[in-house]
Amino acid sequence: MIDALTFVPAVAAILATPGPTNTLLASSGAQAGLRRSLPLVPAELCGYALAIAGWGLFLEPASATLPWLKPLLRLACAAYLVAVAWGLWSKAGEALSGSGFGPRRIFIATLLNPKALMFAAVIFPEAAFQTSAAFIQAMSVFAAVIVPIALGWIGFGSALSQPGFLIGPRAVQRGAALVLLTFSASLGAAALG
Repeated sequence: MIDALTFVPAVAAILATPGPTNTLLASSGAQAGLRRSLPLVPAELCGYALAIAGWGLFLEPASATLPWLKPLLRLACAAYLVAVAWGLWSKAGEALSGSGFGPRRIFIATLLNPKALMFAAVIFPEAAFQTSAAFIQAMSVFAAVIVPIALGWIGFGSALSQPGFLIGPRAVQRGAALVLLTFSASLGAAALG
């Protein structure tokens, strides 16, 4: 059983924190608007579900015997974030809903998001990785928390792109690229440190 009084606030606090996925959600909201960004929400949920299951079932136990595994994964995540940031920067002002940005990009960014490791190692109960029923229960509560937070980030980005707002969509997209580079640098430093 999940202790909702501790699980829900912990999940919400981590999900609401700016990060790679939230940056992309806000950037999409700014460029494509709220309605066209809605397909990104299930992509984020699927990315987290797969990443959390992977960390909880396989990678966390494996990293106990392979100490180089976590630093290597952090470096891979950092490299991916650099690539995403470059794409955002170089295509600033273009619509993000084209082939370069969409559910697939959100899914991959979320799959590589280091928050998934924190969820698997600290927030999700151990029982969630012992039975499928416990995992489904934990993921159901997780989904109920992630949807409004994802919509909030998309809405935030959409609000930034409204006419008369001081910052234009191009600046938002380039700002998002800089935020992703910052996350990449922190991941790389953690992996090497």
